[in-house]
Amino acid sequence: MRSYKQVQLPDKEINLVKDLTCKWLCQDMRPFSIVEDVGLKNLLQQFISLGATYGEIDLKSIFRGADVYAKHIYKLADDYRAILKNLLQEPYENGCVCISPDLWTDPYKQISYLGISISFVDKEYIYKSFDLCCEPYTQVDHTGENILLAIRQCLAPFGLIDFNKLNFVSDRGPNLVSALKKYNTLYCYPHRVNNVLKCSFYQSQSKQEQITISAATDQHKSSINTANSTDVADTINDEVNRSPLSTDSENDKNESTLPIKNKTTHRKQSVTTTNVVVDPRKLKFKDLHPSAQEIIKIIVRCKNLVQFVKKSGCNKDIQSLGGVALQQSTVIRWLSLIELLESITSSFKETKRVLINRKQQSKLNGIDEKILKQLIRLLKPFKHVLKIIQTTNTPSLHMVLVCTRMLKDKLSSFEELLKYEAQSSTKDLDNSEEVEEVEEVLENEGIEILRLRILDLLNVMFTLDIHHYVATLLHPKYRQLKGCTSNEREQAYKYIRKHIHTTVKQNEQQQDDFEPSGSEDYSFKAPKADELDRYLAMTVVKANLIDNPLKFWESNQRPFPMLSKLARQIHCIPASSAGVERQFSGAGIVVNERRTALDPNQVNNILFIRSMENMKLAK
Repeated sequence: MRSYKQVQLPDKEINLVKDLTCKWLCQDMRPFSIVEDVGLKNLLQQFISLGATYGEIDLKSIFRGADVYAKHIYKLADDYRAILKNLLQEPYENGCVCISPDLWTDPYKQISYLGISISFVDKEYIYKSFDLCCEPYTQVDHTGENILLAIRQCLAPFGLIDFNKLNFVSDRGPNLVSALKKYNTLYCYPHRVNNVLKCSFYQSQSKQEQITISAATDQHKSSINTANSTDVADTINDEVNRSPLSTDSENDKNESTLPIKNKTTHRKQSVTTTNVVVDPRKLKFKDLHPSAQEIIKIIVRCKNLVQFVKKSGCNKDIQSLGGVALQQSTVIRWLSLIELLESITSSFKETKRVLINRKQQSKLNGIDEKILKQLIRLLKPFKHVLKIIQTTNTPSLHMVLVCTRMLKDKLSSFEELLKYEAQSSTKDLDNSEEVEEVEEVLENEGIEILRLRILDLLNVMFTLDIHHYVATLLHPKYRQLKGCTSNEREQAYKYIRKHIHTTVKQNEQQQDDFEPSGSEDYSFKAPKADELDRYLAMTVVKANLIDNPLKFWESNQRPFPMLSKLARQIHCIPASSAGVERQFSGAGIVVNERRTALDPNQVNNILFIRSMENMKLAK
């Protein structure tokens, strides 16, 4: 990067720049943060360089009209696409590319878009991800067949023709499942975690069940407005302006492509008012134990409380008393609900004082602070998992098995949750908090029932794919697959050995096709006996390992040529479709109320250029 001379300017000149900047911000109603924009700084730096070369020049000789820049964006986007096409060629030929498609509809003109994010591992063993496209969806309907056709049209300009060489990650929307059923497809892990929690806390119930929860909450707290006492699901929505065509309707019956085969056992849990063993997904709210029903009603009351605080402007008063602003449930799903509950407990005393001053203390009726803390403790492992699994700039598939086992382990008992909380805490408890901890030694009955319900749903709704096990095995830190059964390990070993055998056969066939008959100048050298055994037996200093497994395989290509190639193919697959969902968040900013006339193809160009530029900055 080019370096520039540091100069101490006179205060007069600095103040002049401040004045001009502030006038611009106010006159054009720009956000203050725009002055920290990297693109703006690059542009201004270029102007200074031009001034140093050509003297004081009129900006009119440099700047062009809006139409000129709009047209140039098309050219710049096409140039970047050509660059990316070349970057993708080698990973594509070696099966190291993963595609994440999804659908989105803009809220203003109701134009449907097909978004695709792409991740791949290049020959230098570097993981990269881009927003490949967000093109207007022009097919006549949203059947699986037409969605597949649209995906093909989007990928063809990049030379991605043979879908058998690609991996796919998507949500469980039935249309996407239908479109990709013939190909190597994994399902988004965070979506599944959210679905487990939605089912656990009855956010997917029928309309009648929504009325049941609302009515029960209203009976306990008559001051809550009926219009506000809605289903728990109402405040945990999908991604901003997400299209209901895809992710909103997920099918529990959609299994992974290559599930691990395990013997299943059914446990009898006291989560109902009777002792009848039922599928936890089919258990109705009215049949749930009353103590667990009360926990769910508390969640509804908390959301109604935050809604009132937000609308009445109480947050400023809460902050003035030293508390934190109460956080509403937003579009980031269960992370937002956890943060909502945490904000209430952090500012419980301040919130109570503000409500008393406004004679609205009834808004806290039925909200038990101690139960809230136990509920947060129950959800804390999920908060941790959802944050670490949704990374888009480093491999993450290996963490699916690790996170799933961790969740099941921590939910197995109240003692395990307490241990997890102690381990994850970074602050020392003061004396008052220690006393409070003693009071909370016993787990609330409703929390216990919901904990066991979540554990049952994790076992029922999660079917890990063989790729999850292989990805974990191909991380040197987790290669022993501790906690897995011998059957699970053997299936992972079998998959890897079969893959190595197939690769060797393909290499031999390619060599036979290449060499003329009878040539003895070249003989194919098969890999040394069982790479997998040598990899599992090798001594690795865990202290020297980093989270990114590709660093290990980049430096161990020579002793493990086949395993390192497989590692590229496996670790190019992300654990989630977070990349394409974040692209839609960007699309929601580009297509706003003031830019409804923006050409949909230009939206695609803008998001693509943005992604390419962000990748440059990440280097």
